[in-house]
Amino acid sequence: MRKAIVTPVAVLAVLVMALTGCGQKNQSGGSKQSGVTSESAPMAQLNVVDRGQLKDGGTLRLAIEQLPTEWNPLNVNGDTADLGTTIWRFVGATNFDITEDGTPKPNPNYIFSTDVETKGGKQVVTLHLNPKAKWNSGRTIDYTDYRATWKANSGFAPDFLPASTDGFNQISSVEKGAKDTDVVLTFKTTYPDWTTVLSTVLPKEGVKDPHTFNDGWKTLNPDWLTGPFIPMKVDEASKTLTVKRNGKWWGDKSKLDTVSFKAMDSATQTKAFANKEIDAASNITTKDGYRTAQKRPDVEMRQAGSLQRRHFTFNTKSTMLSDKKVRQAIVKGINRPAIAKSDLAGLPVSPDTLMLGNHLFMPGQAGYRDNSAGYNYDPEAAKKGLDEAGWKKQGDYRVKDGKTLTINYAKLTGVPTSENEGALFKQDMAKIGVKVNLVNTPSDSFIQTLSSHSFDVIAFTWGTAYPMANIRQIYGAAAEGSKQPSQSNFSQLLDPEVEKLISKIDTESDVSKRRELANQADKTIWDDVMTLPLYRRMSLTAVPKNLANFGASTFQTVRAEDIGFQK
Repeated sequence: MRKAIVTPVAVLAVLVMALTGCGQKNQSGGSKQSGVTSESAPMAQLNVVDRGQLKDGGTLRLAIEQLPTEWNPLNVNGDTADLGTTIWRFVGATNFDITEDGTPKPNPNYIFSTDVETKGGKQVVTLHLNPKAKWNSGRTIDYTDYRATWKANSGFAPDFLPASTDGFNQISSVEKGAKDTDVVLTFKTTYPDWTTVLSTVLPKEGVKDPHTFNDGWKTLNPDWLTGPFIPMKVDEASKTLTVKRNGKWWGDKSKLDTVSFKAMDSATQTKAFANKEIDAASNITTKDGYRTAQKRPDVEMRQAGSLQRRHFTFNTKSTMLSDKKVRQAIVKGINRPAIAKSDLAGLPVSPDTLMLGNHLFMPGQAGYRDNSAGYNYDPEAAKKGLDEAGWKKQGDYRVKDGKTLTINYAKLTGVPTSENEGALFKQDMAKIGVKVNLVNTPSDSFIQTLSSHSFDVIAFTWGTAYPMANIRQIYGAAAEGSKQPSQSNFSQLLDPEVEKLISKIDTESDVSKRRELANQADKTIWDDVMTLPLYRRMSLTAVPKNLANFGASTFQTVRAEDIGFQK
């Protein structure tokens, strides 16, 4: 998961564990995309008001889950919702504004206009950049930055560690147009989701080689950033980032003077909000947190359908989970509706309407189809499957070749959803004879745990506005033809059928055919049991009533410089 995501990859988060690959936008660059709809889930509650109705100055105090240790949102270790969606819109290039229905429109602060045409079967996109747009170093943003960003994320440059190569790997060249601020991108063929690839850009100095791309962003360098705000201080002791109004910003003057981002767990966050120590509590996920936030006298709870999906990721390279038949049996032993009801108890949502039968699309979204048939909760079928896989019941647990079927679940301490889901997973598995060890895993080591694959099963959230653009990122190879999984394919499984479908999905211009291909891929992913969708999250954000242009939304974005307090 991530409201509106500004990076071109799916994004992940600890609390909701979301894939925040890249942005939520439309199907085919510039055209309208059907969004997520639900009677109980408004598309946006942001209190959108004109800048003239806002006070000049002031501080907005926000909370995040973790203070980034990697400030490159396109790197596999920087691809988090905290950086990619919460922080980035204040200090990074956000090339497109997203409307309520998910349509991307060029943000004139960075891109004046775009031209899209097809030449010889190849899609050519020309970006006419705003010549006033500059990095904080003072250098004008130009075609060389887009070329360097493309090469670093293409998947064909050795040793770079991008969170996703999706889209970048479809580009064949990035050249200068009529002037340095005209960027001409030629794709290998058609690429409907081109806007997600171009939703942000990094400076060439920060992506010039693998070492810089992978490790050079571990220390925050304001010169490599741009936007209405500029980093002022990173306080490691208090785990707080503070940004201030950027005097070099060429757009509308930011209404706020400063914004702070303080890392705290969800329980601390809602208490801090109730005590007026912070100005927003986002991603409220528990009954206690919801009730605590409502104790603040001036509270307004803003709610919208989220693009984040809770799920289990299965490490298919784990000794105990390498057999697909075992994974399939285990899935049938997981009571997903019960997990959703338990996670969401006490929140103003209906769990039954949030269940997921698809790894890519959300319920109510064009293309959604429930492909989970055969993998619903059925403990008897689970037992039978394990028997057939050779794991026979001996006492309380199942044994094969003298080994007990044991799964290590990475329980993220201090993350209520992860802890609750682990406890219920353990109970469900005990019913079918599978032993589960709940391995206490500090939430601040979440990224390391994923990237090192030191888990059997882990629960978190993915979130993306491009359901058909990030399939390779989570379920495919690092690049077409590669034998290595994508850096964000934490299941580590490569299926030849999925690989073939990804290549077709990436280039199919007929949206109906494209959705059909995506659902074929989804069916295969269900059979492979790479991940198990649990439910869709709702976005609940508590704010003071006078906070404007901020809150909860499915797609819609509001520019950071327009956030402020009403007069």
